[in-house]
Amino acid sequence: MLHWSNRGKRTGSIGLEAHIIPGERTYLRLYYTLNGEKEYDYQVQLEAVPSNLPGAVGQRYYMICPKTGRRATVLYMRHGTGIFAHRQAFPLHRLYYDSQLEVKRFRGLAKYFSVDKAWEAEYRKGRKTHYRGKPTRWYTALLKLDQQVDDAAPDLLRMLKG
Repeated sequence: MLHWSNRGKRTGSIGLEAHIIPGERTYLRLYYTLNGEKEYDYQVQLEAVPSNLPGAVGQRYYMICPKTGRRATVLYMRHGTGIFAHRQAFPLHRLYYDSQLEVKRFRGLAKYFSVDKAWEAEYRKGRKTHYRGKPTRWYTALLKLDQQVDDAAPDLLRMLKG
C-alpha cells in the first residue's frame, strides 16, 4: 500500500492485488482513497494473450477497461472521475499526449526549444560535467542537443518565414 500526504496530512493511498491463477478468473484489485475522503475498491479483469515476440514463451496480460471493455496496457484516471479507465473512456474530455496538442507543422520541434542557457546553467549547478577527464552522459547529451539546435536554427527560420 502506498500513501501520500499534503502538509503532513494523509490525503490518499492506493493498493494493488494481482490474482493470476491459470484456469481461473484473473484480475487486478484496485483499492484507493482520494483526497482523504472518497474510497474505491474494484476489480479490473485481465485477458491473457499469447506473446507475439519471436522466441517468447508464455502470455502477455492486458487489462480490460471497466468502463468501455477495451483491452489496454495502461489505464488512466482523469481528474474528477475517480476511476481508472482506457483513454477513450472519456469521450467528452479526451486525453491527449502533449505531442498531439502541438501544431502539426511544428511537431517534433519542441526539443529544439528546450535548450536554454539559463536552464543549462541551473541544471549544471552541483553536477559534474566531467568525470575522470571524460564528459558525463547527461552533459554529453546536453551538448548534443545544443549542437542540434545550432544546426537546425537556419532551417527553422526558413520554415517559419515560408
